[in-house]
Amino acid sequence: MSQKVAVVDAGTWGTALASLLARGGHEVGLHCYSAEIAAGIQLNRRNPQFLPDVELPSGIHATAHLPEALAGSQIAYLVVPTRYLRSFMTHQIDAWRAWTEQGTVLCNCTKGLLLDPTERTDEWLARVLPEVALCHLAGPNFAKELVRGKPAAAVVAGPAWAAGQVQAQLMSDIFRLYTGTDLVGIEVAGFYKNVIAIAAGALTELEMGNNARASLVTRALAEMGRLVDYFGGDPATLSGLAGVGDLMLTCSSEMSRNFQVGMRLARGQSLAQVLEEMTEVAEGIQASQALHNWPADHKLGDWPELPLAEEVFRFVHEGADPHEVILRLMRRPPKAE
Repeated sequence: MSQKVAVVDAGTWGTALASLLARGGHEVGLHCYSAEIAAGIQLNRRNPQFLPDVELPSGIHATAHLPEALAGSQIAYLVVPTRYLRSFMTHQIDAWRAWTEQGTVLCNCTKGLLLDPTERTDEWLARVLPEVALCHLAGPNFAKELVRGKPAAAVVAGPAWAAGQVQAQLMSDIFRLYTGTDLVGIEVAGFYKNVIAIAAGALTELEMGNNARASLVTRALAEMGRLVDYFGGDPATLSGLAGVGDLMLTCSSEMSRNFQVGMRLARGQSLAQVLEEMTEVAEGIQASQALHNWPADHKLGDWPELPLAEEVFRFVHEGADPHEVILRLMRRPPKAE
C-alpha cells in the first residue's frame, strides 16, 4: 500500500533510502539542507552533490522546507549526520512537534555519538521528542550499492509495532529488513564500528596484511561487546547485521568513509586536511572523540576497557604515529581471550 513518507537529509544514505522507498511505490518527501540540492533533484531527478550519476525515481519530492517534507507522513527517516543533529533538531523543533502525534514513528538512521556534551543519539531524541515511537535502522549497507539496485539487508529495532511498520515500508526484492527490540545494542554497534573502520583503513594503507585486519575486527567485537553490555544492550545483537555484519563491511572497503579517513591519516595527511577534502561526514571521527571524553563527561569510575578505541583517538585527534599505536597494542600485558 502506497504511503506518504519523509526522509530527512538528502546526503548519499538519505537519497538512497528515498530512492528505495519511491521504487516501492511510496510518495517520499525528501528534506534537503539546501535549496540548490532540492532544485537539482526536482528538475533533473539527480542529487547534484552526492549522487549526480544516479537517476532518481519520480516519486521523490525534494524540498528545503522541513514541514513540507514531513506533511502527511506517519514515518520519518532521520539521516542527519550526528555532528549537525542537535542544532538541526533544535532549530526545527516547532516543525517536529507539529508533526508528532500518537502513532508517529521516527526511524533514526545515523550511526554516531553526540559531542559537547557526549550522549547517545537515541537517548537525546527520546528526550526531545517523547511523543514519537523511536526506532533505529542499521546494517551492512553502502548507499551507492543500494541505490543501484544491489541486494542488501539490515535490521530495525524499536517497539514491535513501530519496527514492523518500518519493515513493511522498506522491504523489497533488493532490501531485506529484519526487526528487533535491542535499540541500544544496535545503536552502540553502529557508532563503534565506525571507529574501528578508521583503524582498518590505516592498517590497509600501511600494508600490515590480512592477519592484522582480521585480528583487529575480532578484538573489536570483544570491545564492542563490553560497550553494549555497559549501556544495557543485548550481546546477542553483535552476531547480527548491525554487529559483525556492519563491522565486516566498513572494515574491508574503501567505499567506507571512515576507512578512507584511516588510509589518508596513515598516508600522512593531517586531520584538518582530511576534513577539508571530504564532502561527506565520517562519523568515526566524532565518535572516537566522544568515547574518549565519555568517562570524564559523566564522571565514571567503571568505564569498560577500550584499548582499540582509545588508540584510534590518539591516532586521529592527537596525531599519534600509527606504527607506535600498533606496537602499544601488541605490547599490552598478556591475558586470556
